[in-house]
Amino acid sequence: MVEMPDELRIRRIDTRQQDVRTALAELRERLSPRGDIVSASSRQRTIDVFGEPLSPQQVVTKICQDVQEHGIAALLKYSASIDRAQLTAAELRVPAETLAEAHAQASDQFLSAVRRIQDNILQFQEHLVPTDVRVAGPHGSYLRQRFLPLERVGICVPG
Repeated sequence: MVEMPDELRIRRIDTRQQDVRTALAELRERLSPRGDIVSASSRQRTIDVFGEPLSPQQVVTKICQDVQEHGIAALLKYSASIDRAQLTAAELRVPAETLAEAHAQASDQFLSAVRRIQDNILQFQEHLVPTDVRVAGPHGSYLRQRFLPLERVGICVPG
């Protein structure tokens, strides 16, 4: 019989058992951002890049802290060490001409599909936007919670 690597083993949860809620809670925790489900090769890559076996959440925290402290230099360092992409600061933003050229080469069917996906996502997300809250207090005072869109967001998806 061939032994399966740990990352390919599927845990079975029998929903007829009394402890199903506990088993599902444990599985949800393992699959959450706090979980530490990492393949052996990814674990080794983490050691190669960071010098120690960090959890996925620790990796993201470290990268975000480094980028916050060291800016583009840290971003370029991680692009090289994680993605093996040798970039310069000038290459981080795709030139408008390159985007226009790619758009011109895309088929009408593809662009239509992308627009439809964009519309679906936008429609769904608009229903999730919370509303501002204002609570009146004594003597004309008030407390307010506001929700404002961000102009720009950076995303790091390790692995």
